[in-house]
Amino acid sequence: MSAFMTAVADGFPVFGQALLNAFILLATSCVLSTFLGALLCVVDICAHRSVGLLVRIYSWLAQTTPPLILLFLAFYGSTMMGRAISPMTAAIIAFVFFATAYYFEIFRASYEGVPRGQFEAARALGIPPLPFATGVVVPQVIRIAAGPFVGRTTVLFKETSLASAISVSEIMSTASAYIYSGASPLLMVAIAGGIYAVINIALIALEKHLTRKAAAA
Repeated sequence: MSAFMTAVADGFPVFGQALLNAFILLATSCVLSTFLGALLCVVDICAHRSVGLLVRIYSWLAQTTPPLILLFLAFYGSTMMGRAISPMTAAIIAFVFFATAYYFEIFRASYEGVPRGQFEAARALGIPPLPFATGVVVPQVIRIAAGPFVGRTTVLFKETSLASAISVSEIMSTASAYIYSGASPLLMVAIAGGIYAVINIALIALEKHLTRKAAAA
């Protein structure tokens, strides 16, 4: 136990920076993916069916391609094209590519969860589409999507560990560096796992709270 605490104390500054990098990767990817996922949801709902089909094809492709392959494509592909980008930028591109598809599906399913009778009532009362969408539909979509959104974000945070494959300085890559320098593998994995566990427990608790709140509304 003392060895564990000593390792935590010695590695706190380095793991702190790694955690910060992981949060930057998560926050940037999440914000961009949320915006793009919501935009694709609007396109899928409002655009021509052929455009919606393209959105569905993209969603299927992004969800079926392993994230690790997307990371390699973003990082090494840019190098092959003569426009080398940083590992962090490549990781953000890869995560945004596949996370957007998941958030799109969450928003689309949440939209489908809005009772159809409300749309019929709005048409019968002559309520303009835009005020109806912003005042009635969007708040309900947000409420329904909140739980699944946080759940998917929890998974996205765990997936940031894959960025170590292209040398992004995040939690797992830092643990690996300590292992390669002679530190105990089990000890380093335990520290990294503990960091992920604490954050994931908080996110899962938030997801359950939002899901219960949505169910009770």
